[in-house]
Amino acid sequence: MGRSNMLYLISDIHGNLLEFKQILKKIEFDGEKDNLIIMGDILDRGPDGIALLRYVKPYILDNSMELLLGNHELFAVMYLNGVLGEKNTDRVLDERTWTAFGGGDTLKSIKNMTAFEKKNLLSFLEHLPIYSEISSRYLGNVIVTHTGIDCNNYVMNADGTINVKSSIKKAFENNIYSYMVGMDLHQVPKKDKERFDQFIIVGHVPCFRLNKDMSNKFYRTDYYMDIDAGAGHMEQGGTLGCYCVTTDEEIYL
Repeated sequence: MGRSNMLYLISDIHGNLLEFKQILKKIEFDGEKDNLIIMGDILDRGPDGIALLRYVKPYILDNSMELLLGNHELFAVMYLNGVLGEKNTDRVLDERTWTAFGGGDTLKSIKNMTAFEKKNLLSFLEHLPIYSEISSRYLGNVIVTHTGIDCNNYVMNADGTINVKSSIKKAFENNIYSYMVGMDLHQVPKKDKERFDQFIIVGHVPCFRLNKDMSNKFYRTDYYMDIDAGAGHMEQGGTLGCYCVTTDEEIYL
């Protein structure tokens, strides 16, 4: 008998196409029976963000992979919409700032595109979802998203618990930029985390910044998990990690 169909999560690949291919090989990803949710930040920092998008697009079209919006995809949307350098909610993001955030290679690739290619890229990125819902035998009903939750945008259920999905939607609609670049989830008081009505899995913040031993191992709590193993910071020892929802296994390069 062959193995079961697997559901995997990976976040913050950050332009590392070679490493992404290596981890797909390591998990023996089979697009005909496995599924993978990429939790945002496929672009920037590494050299091959646009090439990565092109590589995963056929998998997305056949529904074996799903790509969620990350803040670095949002930066590309802002640029393609012509709002870089203009006031965008409460922050200004110009080309220099985006480059400082690791977007130099992405910016160069986009500038070399035709108008038609830019239009197609914008349409693709603007339609990326901000979360996905999954079921885990280990974690229950789970919200998978890039950033997490914003303390200023809680939506409460009738029983006093915090509606995670509605809170994410509210934060996104109220201030897309602040929500996507924020890291409130890691600063939420314990009494609030205890009221989450769903477990949350995120990326966005490299785990070495969260773990006391500064390791790249996924950061787990009773209420959420961060699986950004630091591929966007390989010069600091980061790596690419993948979480198997089906088996609760952590896989690293």
